[in-house]
Amino acid sequence: MIVKEVLDKTISFFKQKNIETPRLDAELIMAHGLDIDRMQVYLRYDQPLKEDELAHLRELVKRRSQGEPIAYITGKKDFYKSTFIVNSSVLIPRPETETLVEIAVEKLEQKFNEIKNNSESVDKIDFNILELGAGTGCISISLAKEFPDFHFFAVEKSAETFKTLLSNQELNPCENLKLIEMDAELEERVITESSEGFDLIISNPPYIDRQDLEISPEVKKYEPEEALFADNKGLYFIQSWIQKYQKFLNPNGIFLFEIGYQQGSELENY
Repeated sequence: MIVKEVLDKTISFFKQKNIETPRLDAELIMAHGLDIDRMQVYLRYDQPLKEDELAHLRELVKRRSQGEPIAYITGKKDFYKSTFIVNSSVLIPRPETETLVEIAVEKLEQKFNEIKNNSESVDKIDFNILELGAGTGCISISLAKEFPDFHFFAVEKSAETFKTLLSNQELNPCENLKLIEMDAELEERVITESSEGFDLIISNPPYIDRQDLEISPEVKKYEPEEALFADNKGLYFIQSWIQKYQKFLNPNGIFLFEIGYQQGSELENY
């Protein structure tokens, strides 16, 4: 069989399986399975495939047809302006979290300009930013690359997830980002690392209510439960982190959390 035949059959099969983006997923699987980029899939339309290549592609197609997210199959996900390593130990970065990064960029630029415009004698403006529950590190790494003169700290408690976080820092080097593996001495370590406090504390925390019936089976089956669900209608981590880390927030500092669309009113006056 040639590349075009396999691609067409895969697209058709994914449509039968009600895969949301059959062509895109088929292209990504072909590219990953053949170790080429997506454009090369079309440039090699007439290339015959070896039996071992076909066997490998069949296995990848099977995994996707059973609901495994495409990012876990390929082991990577594009987010904001970078590519990140993903696996079953981490939540897959989503477009909603890109919006969180964009808001953070806007807020940090605004704070920077306010200080710069109101303080003629300031030679250098240093901001400290803390991310809680860093996961892949997509938030901290994206922001650290946008603001190379600011200081970033990413905290993660899961040992397996922390390994992925380290890998992503190696893939996307940021000298202004320090990674902290959470333990019982976290508060003392945070203060030691950043004695001046934080101007922004940001997170995409677990915020899905455990009783939420709308979550897709694909997400529920494959993505890490501890990165998705929280008690108290999904608000447990957000509320407890606000209480715990408020003392680390500098004057005029802000918390920035990704939350569910129905949770804003619950947190408005918290």
